[in-house]
Amino acid sequence: MDSSSKTDQAGEAVQVCPICGVTRPHYSRYPRYLCRSCASEPVDESGRRLGFSNVGLSGGFRAAYMDTGEERNSHICFVRGIRCWADEARFGGIVIQTHGETDEHV
Repeated sequence: MDSSSKTDQAGEAVQVCPICGVTRPHYSRYPRYLCRSCASEPVDESGRRLGFSNVGLSGGFRAAYMDTGEERNSHICFVRGIRCWADEARFGGIVIQTHGETDEHV
């Protein structure tokens, strides 16, 4: 387990949200993923609210501004001032993780 992983009282592996610190289930594929609450707060560099979705049933990634629906051509977002990366999850859906200088997308 990485440094964001812990074990709960029942001995189950959990991770800590890198934004707010709440524990949630451990997923080794997404070691820096945000909790549901924090993942609902993404904004762009100017503070405009963003929404992410799959393009279709077979996946794909789409980012758009919540106020206009205008498409945004970037995976980068900010949650509570912390730089993050939103992307398509392995089996569909969207996952948002913190995005640091050691990440592969930098």
